[in-house]
Amino acid sequence: MKDYLFNYLRKLSSSGVDLDFASATCRYGKFTIYCLVGPEENLLLVSFAPEKLDQVQKQLKELSLRVHIRKLPQKEFHLDTMFAEYFSGRLSRFQVSLDSPLIAAGTDFQKSVWDHIGAIPYANCITYKQLAGLVGSPRGARAAARACGANPLALIIPCHRVVAVSGLGGFAGGVAVKKALLALEHAG
Repeated sequence: MKDYLFNYLRKLSSSGVDLDFASATCRYGKFTIYCLVGPEENLLLVSFAPEKLDQVQKQLKELSLRVHIRKLPQKEFHLDTMFAEYFSGRLSRFQVSLDSPLIAAGTDFQKSVWDHIGAIPYANCITYKQLAGLVGSPRGARAAARACGANPLALIIPCHRVVAVSGLGGFAGGVAVKKALLALEHAG
């Protein structure tokens, strides 16, 4: 992933873009999401796990002394309304570009898994086993689950809609969050 982030920073620098990033911690009822926005207003990360945000911020700062990350108040976050609409049940599909360098850093298998997850309709679930079959690896349920865990854009790529054959399975933000998201969508 560091190579992709380094190339991303180099590309930004060579085009004259300042390396100013913003992190936003957004609360919507019982849900908290952690977001990282790039210098061109692109969404790099959406996570329910604060440690994922910390890890990416640390890597960016290690790669360039010119990286500046400011804390962005939720009310100034340009996607706050979109997430608020989702969490209030008024939005079922996000219209956001997937131009995160963290997507590009994924393996071909992960990218295929993420593409298939993105096609799961609102309020529907599939199993890790079904997902593995869709990406051409019918015995790769565990690998599909790991790819779900590596998803850099939770909610946008709705990995919470992928469950185990015999229950919910895991979730980077915790199983209680996954259960609440599925209840919000009336799925599972």
